[in-house]
Amino acid sequence: MIKRKSILLSLLVPFLLNLVFCVNFITAAQNDISKGVDIDRSNIPKNILFGSFMGGRSHVKPMLDIAEILAERSYNVILLASGNNVLSSEYPAVKQISLGPSTGMKNLGKDGIDEEQDYNAMKSLWEIGVISYKRTYEKYKSVVEDYNIDLIFCDLLINEACVDVANTLKKPVVVLVSALQIVDPKPYKFDPILGCNISLENESIWERFRCNFIQVFRYVYSLSDFTNQLNEMRKQMNVDLGQLTLGGFKASLVLIDTFFGFELPQTLPPYIQEIGPILSEEYPPLTPELSDFIMARTRFISINKKIIDGVVWALVETPKDYFYPTLKLSDGTQIQASQILNNEHPHIHIAEFVPQFAILNHTNTKLFFNHGGAGRAHESLYTVSADVASLLKLTTLDVNNILNKMDLLLKEENVKNISERLKVLAKINSKRKYRAADLIEYILHSSSFVEYVDDDFLKEWVPAETRMGFIRAYNLDIHAILIGIALSIIGIIVVKLIKFIGFIISPSSDDQKSKKD
Repeated sequence: MIKRKSILLSLLVPFLLNLVFCVNFITAAQNDISKGVDIDRSNIPKNILFGSFMGGRSHVKPMLDIAEILAERSYNVILLASGNNVLSSEYPAVKQISLGPSTGMKNLGKDGIDEEQDYNAMKSLWEIGVISYKRTYEKYKSVVEDYNIDLIFCDLLINEACVDVANTLKKPVVVLVSALQIVDPKPYKFDPILGCNISLENESIWERFRCNFIQVFRYVYSLSDFTNQLNEMRKQMNVDLGQLTLGGFKASLVLIDTFFGFELPQTLPPYIQEIGPILSEEYPPLTPELSDFIMARTRFISINKKIIDGVVWALVETPKDYFYPTLKLSDGTQIQASQILNNEHPHIHIAEFVPQFAILNHTNTKLFFNHGGAGRAHESLYTVSADVASLLKLTTLDVNNILNKMDLLLKEENVKNISERLKVLAKINSKRKYRAADLIEYILHSSSFVEYVDDDFLKEWVPAETRMGFIRAYNLDIHAILIGIALSIIGIIVVKLIKFIGFIISPSSDDQKSKKD
């Protein structure tokens, strides 16, 4: 009997111990504390102004995608941009105010459109920005004061007035650009608009010298008149001339709408953050007419026969009188432009607005021609549509060059593999617009602890090298001392060797003289 009880007890004890441990574990799990990722927004300033002088979907839409996130977090967001509020229906939470007439390619005139787009052709655009500076500055200042703005977010292109107003009124300023070379230039990278390759890694010493010095000097010199005019206007508006060059700026945070893999890699200071590609969560669908047009196309492209059976072309701002009445093709065929513009051509569809993402995402779309803008490239990479982007001078358009690129993109297996890899990278990085909103919240939170923004604001993001100067930051003075010490030691050794050799030679010569005597 005792043996039976001991056996029963030996079986019950492990069971009871497991039951106790299980209860303790469940109780502990119920008492776990969440880390709590949300921040207390009760005392954070709420009013944010987004500003774009250029306007248009390509410049405004990335800003609005970030603005929409901030609006969902109960911030009061206002957009001040040139042109009509064409995106108001897509972003109802953002109040939109017009900065004035739209500023686009149509303002450059036919000469600007027909020219190759180097920095000389961009002068007309810079000129528009300088001429409009005073009006734009006053509009920005008025909106900031009327709506009690706490932070200003500026699209940087031709938008000096936006940054100047923020700095003059001691407001935190965040800027958005699509290329790193504008805000953090490196000697091994370059902007093709200045007449050099994107990467200088494998270029000759002459090419690197030409790009880093000659082309930069030509660019600065070509804009010197606009720089002087801009600074004169700044003086009239009582703006601090701390930035003496066109495009110079001082910002609390710089956001880059790009990602490494698409952009050549480089090191970045903390106040410059890559947060691209900025893409919307939802896009407008295809219209019934456009859907029927695409579905009716075979989507067959034959490089040998030079046949493309369907073209979709969006003319957002280009007036019809910009086109020649008759278009002459390479085979001698002539087509009336009105036939195309009025959608009477069976294989060409013209529209004022085309939902680009919906077209790129369509299975029938295999090739995408574009001017190389960041937003268009990002959407193309995201959907893995073959992308043809090139600097083209319309007066000397080389059709064979385009056909060769089409052949490469559609047939080369390596290109397809790279596209698939970039698609994954684009999808992963497309989530970083939420980080951009987080950083803006941090700046607003930090600004609540200071009376006004000065050079010490967000000092934790600014590397010491910007304050130490180039020589001290890279220890060039220490290296100079070390080189001096090394040269001194070498000099002493050389002098001692010369004396030693002279000492050895001198006695032998004296002995020879004594022997002769």
